[in-house]
Amino acid sequence: METRQALRPLGSSLSHATSSVTRSPAFRSIASRRHQSTTSRTKKMLKIPPHPDFLTPQSGQNHIIYNPPAAAPSVYHTPFKFLPKSDPRRQANLSQLVRSSTDLHASRSSLPPVSRATENREKKYNVTREQVEEMRHLRASDPVTWSVHKLAEKFQCGPFFVMMCCKASPEHKEKERQRLEAIKARWGPVRTKAREERQKRKVLLAQGAL
Repeated sequence: METRQALRPLGSSLSHATSSVTRSPAFRSIASRRHQSTTSRTKKMLKIPPHPDFLTPQSGQNHIIYNPPAAAPSVYHTPFKFLPKSDPRRQANLSQLVRSSTDLHASRSSLPPVSRATENREKKYNVTREQVEEMRHLRASDPVTWSVHKLAEKFQCGPFFVMMCCKASPEHKEKERQRLEAIKARWGPVRTKAREERQKRKVLLAQGAL
C-alpha cells in the first residue's frame, strides 16, 4: 500500500510529460506533414506546358499546313542579288547550273525503254470498218489459226475488242468444250477441289464478299 502511494506521483508526472510532448507544436507538425507523393501534387507537377514550337501562332492567318524549305541554305552559294556584275562567282554558278542540267539529261537518256505493258494500256481507235469485216472473215474461215490473240496482234487492238467484233462458230465452241472436258478428266481430286475453290472465290469476289 505504501509502495503504491509512493509510485503514484511518479506515474502522474510521466503521464503529464507524455501529454505535453504530444500536444507540442513540433510533434504535431511531424505527424501531420504532407509528402510530395500525394495525388493532387503529382497531377499538378505532370501538367507541363507544351513547347512553343507546337503552339499555333497567334495571327490572323492561322493554318495547319507547315511547309518548311527543302534544305537549309548553303554557305558556299551566294545569290546573284548580293554579287556584283563583275564577280567571277556568277560564271561559276552558271556553269554549275548548266552542268547539273546536262547531267539530268544524261541520266534520263540512260533510263531503260518503256515496257510494252505500259504501251498496251493506252486505248487505240485505229480499226476501221473494213478491217472489222476482214477480221470476221478470218475468224469464220479458220478459227484455229486465227485465234483471238493472233487477230489482236495483226490489227493492233485488244483481245476484248476482237471478241466483241467477231464470235466463233458453234462447231468451234463445241470442239473447245470437248477439249476442255478431256483436260479436266485427267485432273486428280486435289486439283479438281482446288479449281472448285477458285471458282467459289471468284463468285465471292464478284459479290464483294472478299
